[in-house]
Amino acid sequence: MSDQILIVGASHAGISCAEQLRTLGFDGDITVVDQQTGTPLERPPLSKAYLGSTPAEDDKFLLRRADWYDKFQVTMRAGAKVVGCDPASRQVQLEGGENLAYDKLVIATGAVPRQLPDTGDLSGVFVVRSPDDARKLRGAMTATKTAADKTAIVIGGGYIGLEVAASCAKAGLDVHVIEAADRLLARVASPDMSAFFAALHMDHGVQMHIGVQTTKIHSKDGAFAGVSLSDGQFIAAGLLVVGIGVVPDMTLATAAGITTGNGILVDQQMRTSAGDIYAIGDVALVDGAALRIESVHNAQFTAARAAAAITGTAMPADMVPWFWSEQYDVRLQSAGIVPVAGTALSHVVRPGKRAGGLSVWSYQAGRLVAVEAVRDPAAYVLGKKCLESNLSPAPSDIVDSDFDLKSFVSV
Repeated sequence: MSDQILIVGASHAGISCAEQLRTLGFDGDITVVDQQTGTPLERPPLSKAYLGSTPAEDDKFLLRRADWYDKFQVTMRAGAKVVGCDPASRQVQLEGGENLAYDKLVIATGAVPRQLPDTGDLSGVFVVRSPDDARKLRGAMTATKTAADKTAIVIGGGYIGLEVAASCAKAGLDVHVIEAADRLLARVASPDMSAFFAALHMDHGVQMHIGVQTTKIHSKDGAFAGVSLSDGQFIAAGLLVVGIGVVPDMTLATAAGITTGNGILVDQQMRTSAGDIYAIGDVALVDGAALRIESVHNAQFTAARAAAAITGTAMPADMVPWFWSEQYDVRLQSAGIVPVAGTALSHVVRPGKRAGGLSVWSYQAGRLVAVEAVRDPAAYVLGKKCLESNLSPAPSDIVDSDFDLKSFVSV
C-alpha cells in the first residue's frame, strides 16, 4: 500500500476520496491541495442558498468541519496552486516553486466555467463555480443601487443558470434569462421538465428569452452595461452571470502527459494512462462512457472507486446516477441520464399526489432510462428503484393514476 497520497482538488470528489481511504484502512499520509483559500465549502449551495445568505452564515456551507481533518488525519494545503507534475519523479510543483512528493496522485480538479469573449476585464460580470465566485456575486447582489444595477441578466438556461436566476429573483432583482437553444435545460432534461421550469420562473417574474443569442456585450467605463440580442432587443443591466457550461480542468494532466479527451481518460478503477495517477469527479471520463457526469453522486462514487483501487479492496457496486436542483420552493430530483436526442425516445408524465407535483419518465427503445420528479419524492424513490432493478413499467401504466407503482416495484 502506498505511504503518501496527494489529492489535488478539495471539492466533493477530493474530500470524499480522502475519507474513503481512511475508512478502507489506509494509514499513510494524505495531503489535499487546493488553490482556493479557506476551508472548503459545499459546491451545490453556491448557486442557491449561499447567494441568499450573509458572510456570518458561511460556516453552514462547510464541506467538512475543522475537526474532520484532525479525525481523519488529512493535511489540508489551501491557497496552493499546482502548476506542474512529473510522473517520473512522482512530484508536483506548486506555484512559487515548492515541490510535493507522492506515491499515488489523485487528480480532482473538476471543471472550469466557459467564459464569454470580451468580458474578462469588465466589472459586474460573474460565473459561479468556486466559493470565491459565489462570494463576489453575493456581494454584487446585495450592493445594487441604481435601476440598471437592479437588473440581472443570466446567459444560459441550464441548471446553474436557472438556480442563480431564482436566487437573484428572490433577492428582489429584475431577472432576464437568455438561452440560445429552443428550450431551457435542453441538454439535461426532458421537454416536459423544461416547460415546467420555464413556467415556474415566469411565475416569479423572470423574463425568458429562449431561442435567441447575445450579439453584443455593452459596457461603460469598464463596467457591464447590458446586452443586445439577435431578435433586436437591448437590455440594460448592471449584473451579468455567465452560465454556459464548463470544461474539464485538465491542465495538470496535460502537463504530466496523461491521455485526455473530453476529460481525463480513466479505466473502471479511475486509473489514468500514467502509473499511480488517478482522476475522479467532474474531470474524469471513464473508458467507454459517452459523457462525463457532473454531480455530487458521481464525485462520491468515483472517489470511492479510486480509494478501493488504491487500497486493494473490493470495488463499490455500480449505482444509478442521481441529481437534484433547488429553485424557489421547488426541488427537482432526478435519477438516470435523461436522453435528449436519438431514435425511439419518449417521455411520459405522471401526475403527483401533491398539488403541483409531477414526474417525467423517459424511455429509450421501450426501456426506462431516467425519472425526473418535482414536488413528488415518492415517484423519485420508486423510479430510482425501477432503474436499480432494471424494471421498466409500461408508459401506459405510468400515465394511469390508478396504477400501483409501489406494488410493481415490490414484485
